Amino acid sequence: MHRKIIKTLILSLIFSNLYSQNLKINYQLTYKPDSTSSETKSKNMLLLIQGIDSKFISEKQYQVDSLRNSGFKGSIAGDNSLLAVNYGQDLSLKYYVVFIDTYKVAESVQFDWKLEPETMKIDIYSCQKATLKYKGRTWDAWFTQDVPIPAGPYIFRGLPGLIVSMKDSTDSYNFSLSAIKKMSEVLDFKDTYPKAIDVSRKQLTKVFLDYYSDPYKEMKAGNLHVKKMKVIDEQGREIEPDFRQLTEIMQTSLKKNNNPIELSEAVRYPD
Repeated sequence: MHRKIIKTLILSLIFSNLYSQNLKINYQLTYKPDSTSSETKSKNMLLLIQGIDSKFISEKQYQVDSLRNSGFKGSIAGDNSLLAVNYGQDLSLKYYVVFIDTYKVAESVQFDWKLEPETMKIDIYSCQKATLKYKGRTWDAWFTQDVPIPAGPYIFRGLPGLIVSMKDSTDSYNFSLSAIKKMSEVLDFKDTYPKAIDVSRKQLTKVFLDYYSDPYKEMKAGNLHVKKMKVIDEQGREIEPDFRQLTEIMQTSLKKNNNPIELSEAVRYPD
């Protein structure tokens, strides 16, 4: 018993000291893009912490941003899914990329966590269960006071310890902690995508619907900021793209992959 108390005290001291520094916390995300299908995808996500602020970003996008910050000018694809910057316990900036533009929605978040009596050992951490209902989903989370940091994946935070595991009741989203590392570089969340367009949630929904209606509008208009689309036939010859057919394909994809983490914010595309 005394050893357990000593271990807990040591861990608390270590992580209390770490929390005053910059941390990189790795999560493995398994998710279902299409709620009507059992098919899942996986990706590595990062929670970057500086004091009481944090940034949640895909590992791929983190690498892309690092390259661009180092002066790389080439074209490279990123992954902006679930990108969010969190300030304190109640403000989150959520970023969305639609074609070539990035949009930012600022929202005040309030989490009504319910602490449950169940406990479980996950890896080296002693965890307790907590449940949450948020924007159309019911979540089960396991947090550990071994790491006394009130943080977790995406925008989720406010528990008396780090979230080690978290999934929703439909198994559409499942986060699992994989590593905690100390970072030496100074993080600047305020300069995250300075060209992002500030919009309300209602305005963002209109952006999604407008894109659905005509996803290749900029290309058809010959926008100088958009590279000309090249379509190659079976003989390797360049041909003019059939935008009507491409639009139908894109619209089918948008309707199919419409299972966002904030389920109540799912866009209702026209039939």
